[in-house]
Parts: sequence; C-alpha cells; structure tokens
Amino acid sequence: MYLFTGSVIARLSGAIFYGNALFSQILTWNFITSWQDLSYHWARSERAFPLLQDDTIRKKMIITTSVVSACAFLEHVLSMMAATGFDCPPEEYFERYILSSHGFLLNSYEYRLYLGVPIFLLSKFATIMWNFQDLIIILVSMGLTSKYRRLNWRTYCIIKTVKHNKYNQSIKKQVQTWRRLRQAYVQQAALVRRVGDKLSALILLSNLNNLYFICLQLFLGINNEQGPPINRIYYMLSLSWLISRACGVVLAAADIQIHSQSVLPLLQTTCHGCNVEVDRLKTQLKFDWVALQGMGLFSLDRTLLLKVAAAIIKYELILIMFDN
Repeated sequence: MYLFTGSVIARLSGAIFYGNALFSQILTWNFITSWQDLSYHWARSERAFPLLQDDTIRKKMIITTSVVSACAFLEHVLSMMAATGFDCPPEEYFERYILSSHGFLLNSYEYRLYLGVPIFLLSKFATIMWNFQDLIIILVSMGLTSKYRRLNWRTYCIIKTVKHNKYNQSIKKQVQTWRRLRQAYVQQAALVRRVGDKLSALILLSNLNNLYFICLQLFLGINNEQGPPINRIYYMLSLSWLISRACGVVLAAADIQIHSQSVLPLLQTTCHGCNVEVDRLKTQLKFDWVALQGMGLFSLDRTLLLKVAAAIIKYELILIMFDN
C-alpha cells in the first residue's frame, strides 16, 4: 500500500478510513446511549415468556471477541511490517512508518515528531473502531439469534406435547399456550426491529466500508504482483481477514432471519387445523420478514453475500479489461 502513498487512491482511502472512524465513533456512541432502553425491552420480552437459558452464549461471545481481536492485531502488525520492511534501522522506524502509511498527509521534508505521534495514535484508534463496529453487529446478532433458538426449541417441545397429549391439556389451555407463544414471536420480532433501528446506520457504514477496502486490496494486489515476501504475505492475510470479517457480519446477522422462520416447516407439516392460534402463528412466521437492515437499503441475509460477490467480480473484470 505504501507504493501508492502519494496517489489519489491513497488520499481517497485515507479520507474514507478516517471518515469511517469518525462516523463509527458517533454511531457507536448513539447505540451505547440507547442500550439502556433496548436492554429494558429485551429483559421485558424475556420475562413475558420465560425460556431456558442459553448457557453457551457467553462463551461464544468471549471466543468471538478473542478471535476478532487476535486477527485484527495480527493483521495490523503485518501492515506495519510491510510498511517499513526489515531493513529499517530502529531509530528510523517510527519516521519511516508514518511517511509510508500516511504519505498522503506528510512529505518527508514536512515530518516532525510532534506531528508523527498524533497521527500514529489516531491511526490506531481508527483501526480499533473499524474492527469494533463489525464486532458490535456480530455480538448483537448472536444475542438476538440465541433468543430465536430458544423460542424455536420451546415450539418443538409444545408440538411434541400436543401431538402426544402428554399432559391431557384441554383445548382451552392449548389455545392459551399457543397464544402466548405467538405473542412471544411478535415481541421478539419487535425487539429485532427496535435494535435494528439503532444499528441500521452502523450496519450501512460497516458494509460500505468493508466493500470498499476489499475492492481496494484486490486493486493493489493486481498492481503489485512483484514485491518483498512480507508484502505478499500481508496482502493475502489482510484480504483474507477483510473478507472473513465482512462475511462474519453478514452471516451472524443473517442467522436472525433464518431462525425467525426455521420452525415454520414443522408447524405446516405437523399442525393442521390444531386451533386458530396455530394458524395465526403460521401466517405470522410466513409473511413477517424479520432481519437487520442497513437504513432500509438492504437486509442482512445470506443472499447479500452473493450480490456483493457478484459486484466484486464485475469490479475485477473491469480492472482486467482496462489493465495495461
């Protein structure tokens, strides 16, 4: 990347990188300040229809956070090594890194230590925010998906109970049970939309930012086929990490949409005309689209990955066609 430090691409990429950090900070703070209200509605939905606790969700979130942090740290360390090389004297390392990674801001004759230190700190902050915004979306999606998994498991148990009439429930009690279950799905869908409203701007920012930098890495890879081994290693690992993180955001959020309708086939095959509440639940699950969205422009489902992949392939073909 340092080969393009004085180019228009470098200036544009730098503006997008730091602009993303600024907007990410604002949107993240907005989400954090709204968390008290969101957690109140989240807790209320849990109390309204008690479910078995998910004992694994805490462990999954800790593992996810650790993996994202470790991969982000490794990728950033490699970027610093690629920017300076291995032949850099220790006393010149800081200056070479700043001029290499931020050549769009400073020329070599303009470098001063009092300028380099703030730029260095700001770049680390921007990198942290870039990874943190994706991590927020992934963790919140995991929490919402966990609730749907527990709701679906409760539905399976109710279907099994009704099918075998295990507790000899009256028709009235069965209707009440199904009504409470249907209302729980309504509350969960409302919770997803409430959380999605607060996350939608951050989701849009995250996906646009990831798409741009994936395309940028592909462009730099095409134009830098030759170079030191560390640069090629960094390019492959950085591109792999960008793609993995972007896919992780989409797949984690797409699980919400998948699990919001996963119980519908079982209801349609096993519950024919049980009662009016079952019919209402089936209609509700069939036609109520529940998914996180990016400001109403797109929904985070698995088809989005194919659309983004198609856009990237078109971008690559255009680059190849016009490459001299």
